[in-house]
Amino acid sequence: MKRLITKLVSLLILIGAPSSAFASSYIMHTVKPGDSLNSIAQEHKVSYNQLTNLNGKEELYAGSLVKIRPIAGNKDIRIYLNDQIVTSDTSPYMENGRTFVPIRFVAEAIGIEQINWNGQNEEAILMKNGVTISLPIRQSYAMIDNKSIKLDAPINIYNGRTFVPLRFVAEAFNVDVQWQESTASVKLYTKDYKTLSIQTEVKSASYSQEDLYWLSRLVHAEAEAESFEGKLAVANCIINRKKSKDFPNTIKEVIFDKNWGVQYTPTANGTIYNTPSEESVRAARMALEGNNNIGESLYFLNPKKSTNSWVIKNRTFYKRIQNHDFYL
Repeated sequence: MKRLITKLVSLLILIGAPSSAFASSYIMHTVKPGDSLNSIAQEHKVSYNQLTNLNGKEELYAGSLVKIRPIAGNKDIRIYLNDQIVTSDTSPYMENGRTFVPIRFVAEAIGIEQINWNGQNEEAILMKNGVTISLPIRQSYAMIDNKSIKLDAPINIYNGRTFVPLRFVAEAFNVDVQWQESTASVKLYTKDYKTLSIQTEVKSASYSQEDLYWLSRLVHAEAEAESFEGKLAVANCIINRKKSKDFPNTIKEVIFDKNWGVQYTPTANGTIYNTPSEESVRAARMALEGNNNIGESLYFLNPKKSTNSWVIKNRTFYKRIQNHDFYL
């Protein structure tokens, strides 16, 4: 009879403890029998030198992982659960278009009730709400309640952790998954959260459909890659201007204000007209309903990109949220 060792105590090195650090995310390749760096380079249309620079010239063995290239734009893959970022001590990687994450990370993120280890078959077993998933190491299949499911890339060991396909595991446990390529972000939404999810209709008589329309677009254009807290802060800066005697008295007029020159780059480059994400709509709506996380701030900028020294020299710094500095 197969012996299950609960909680994976004996596999701590494979699962690891959570942390808040990010490393680099890569496109990976699982070595197959007969593979060489030359053949892998040809398969992925990269140079041999690029592979040796990323991986060295150590002997390959079947089942090991080879770095092909960093994620486009040298981005780290970021994971969000119900619009809040969640982190792991080992960065996710991608293979065959699938995002792989440490098994403990996904288990804790979506509230897996029980994690077991089958030493005889070398497989992790996850259980929640009557659903059981078996994830055999270095295999390109998994089992859901004894039904075999083919995977696009194998479960593997990387940086001392067991890595599993995030979408497969999440969706098996009834968690919605969205991939946002522009920011290399994976968004996870539990069903109970989705029932309270983004509504584009007006929820309060204190603001109009036009207010929500333009504010959500400005938030998305200015803070798409920011955390939800950052999006909420940007939205509140616009609202604070609307309330100030020094700025126009409607959301739309504040956004398109040119009294002292273009105030927001998206109105000049056209990104203000892009369709906002659900998270941007939610941030705008919450700000309009009175959820203020940035006090009376009227200005924000990215100090790494901004060429506007006037704000820095003439306004009072209030707070930094991710990549934006906010000023009163």
